Amino acid sequence: MKTTTNTRSPVDAEKLLKKAKGSMIFGLKAWIKALEMSEAGSKKSTSKYVYEVSADAATGCIKLASDGSVVDGTLKSRDDWAAIGKPARLASIGLRSRKDDLEAELKERIEYTFNVMTGEAFLTRAGVVMADEPNGIAAWAAVGQPVEVRLFQQLNIAREYGNQTAFQVTRERMIKYGVIRKPPVDRSAAASDENDGEA
Repeated sequence: MKTTTNTRSPVDAEKLLKKAKGSMIFGLKAWIKALEMSEAGSKKSTSKYVYEVSADAATGCIKLASDGSVVDGTLKSRDDWAAIGKPARLASIGLRSRKDDLEAELKERIEYTFNVMTGEAFLTRAGVVMADEPNGIAAWAAVGQPVEVRLFQQLNIAREYGNQTAFQVTRERMIKYGVIRKPPVDRSAAASDENDGEA
């Protein structure tokens, strides 16, 4: 009897854990945004809340920045937060991508809103919800998933053919839509640039 061993399982498990942690953190950040919007009615952060992930990334919670107390109902497992964060992240990608397309087509400003507490996600034009576009996080997540796949394919093709311009343009779009994170800024270089800029 022939037996096979899966030598890739430890790598895959590590990769899955990293993805789940990323989804968890997106869920926590999106929940903070929803809390801030429900209280202040503003899309700008009020810095009232912070999130905290346990050392083993098994749980996460949201705390009041002022005293560190845990916000009721926000101490959840990694899987619970990831279940919120994964579709929210894809919905965000779908909304941002469609917003760009519509602004280029209509030559008008389009805004998007999504709220993980209520499940709302929509585009607005001149303050009015665009009824002919998808509505809800689940619907926009279905839009965002193929956008993410297509962008990764374009990036890989550009890399394979050595097309640096196409690679850079696609990479910048991926950062803009939230598909990948912007690389951290080299603080020492940034400080040096700032010092060089002014006498």
